[in-house]
Amino acid sequence: MATPDPGASRPSEPSPDAASGRRVVVVGGGAAGTLVAIHLAAQAVPGALRVQVVEPAEALGEGVAYSTRSSSHLLNVRSSGMSAFPDQPGHFTEWLRGQGIDEDGTGFQPRMLLGRYLRDTLDAARAVSGTRVDHVRGRVATIDPRASAVTLDDGRTLDADALVLATGHALTRPGWLPDTPAVIVDPWAPGALDPIDLDERVVIVGSGLTAVDVSLSLVDRGHRATMTMTSSHGLLPMPHLERVLPTRPPVIAPGSPDSASVRGLVRALRADAATADDWRQTIDGARPATVAVWRGLPESEQRRALRHVGRLWEVRRHRMAPQVAARIEALRAAGRLAVRRGRVTGVTERDGALRVTLGRDGAVLPADRVIMCIGPSADPAREPVLADAIRQGVLAPHPLGMGLAVDAAGRACDAGGRATWPVWAVGSLRKGAEWESTAVPELRLHAAALATAIGESSEH
Repeated sequence: MATPDPGASRPSEPSPDAASGRRVVVVGGGAAGTLVAIHLAAQAVPGALRVQVVEPAEALGEGVAYSTRSSSHLLNVRSSGMSAFPDQPGHFTEWLRGQGIDEDGTGFQPRMLLGRYLRDTLDAARAVSGTRVDHVRGRVATIDPRASAVTLDDGRTLDADALVLATGHALTRPGWLPDTPAVIVDPWAPGALDPIDLDERVVIVGSGLTAVDVSLSLVDRGHRATMTMTSSHGLLPMPHLERVLPTRPPVIAPGSPDSASVRGLVRALRADAATADDWRQTIDGARPATVAVWRGLPESEQRRALRHVGRLWEVRRHRMAPQVAARIEALRAAGRLAVRRGRVTGVTERDGALRVTLGRDGAVLPADRVIMCIGPSADPAREPVLADAIRQGVLAPHPLGMGLAVDAAGRACDAGGRATWPVWAVGSLRKGAEWESTAVPELRLHAAALATAIGESSEH
């Protein structure tokens, strides 16, 4: 595979009369879809492929995660872990240096840089191979896996030899939310936080990484009143350490006795953490084996994991950059930020104020604004683009209700469990099948394997 130069200049868009070759349509141009386009272009034989990435946003590579323009929103992985290429861990770091940023691979850079990196890497990859990659501005209305076609909401139809679904998660809006401007359903929508007065009481529903970002955004804007985060578990993401820890081999492995049950996995992880310098070594060491171990668990054990240890794993696995953790701790110590444990069961509005009701005991939090940060829905039936195909049985949701049913290669299955169509899923649509499927280290593996599979099929 020809590796693109991270410092290469951006080429002009290929001419319309360039050789089109085999067509691939990628639905979604966030990090997942752009990584797919990068690997398709990097692995393609000149003239063999034409790639169309359908994305309504102006820029590829951003999606929700990397569209932020705040320098306070940092990557929660060191830069050495953010390369687009699995076999080149220094690729992102080299690009950063080419931008004049002093980085040795151990730092946590602003998230907005990753979108620029992915776009530059895509342009360098297509310049090397001559692959035509078009950004199609628009929204997909329907997909037809049987015909390998998508229809946009303006009526355009794109035919393809292969479809890649990189739609990400659908937005979650609980039924108990009142329809009022005082409730912000999507904090990432442009200007969503602008109406919030600096002295308004804010309740943030959720306490994960999105809630952390929102709280820092409010502080950066000069917000003065107390903010309250609330979630059913009341847990914040754990922090990374400033120092880089020595690596440890995976303590879990597919097929081992401990990997047959949640109880065995927890026992093995706890035993390893007790002998490590730090528990983070155990979590990071287990990560390369996580997907294979998850696939090997019976469905009943997967459900047990989600009920009992899913959140405990998430807060340790998806950690805050140390700088971010320090700011959050300072806000809590100063009384500016409170974190409550309690599931929100209702939000009501009366006389211009909101009342947020928590849990079975009915505790109430007064608020002027409520910001929803509970995370997106993993149910693919909530994604309008996929819903019709699911109703027809052409695509099928994963039995756990997270993402699509896919085979071991990531090809989408129909209601009968058959991977009949040339349709691949990447990213969050593989969460049920793989559990770990949304971070760059997993996305780049998806993209590389998918590009190889599509490239091989184009040769026959």
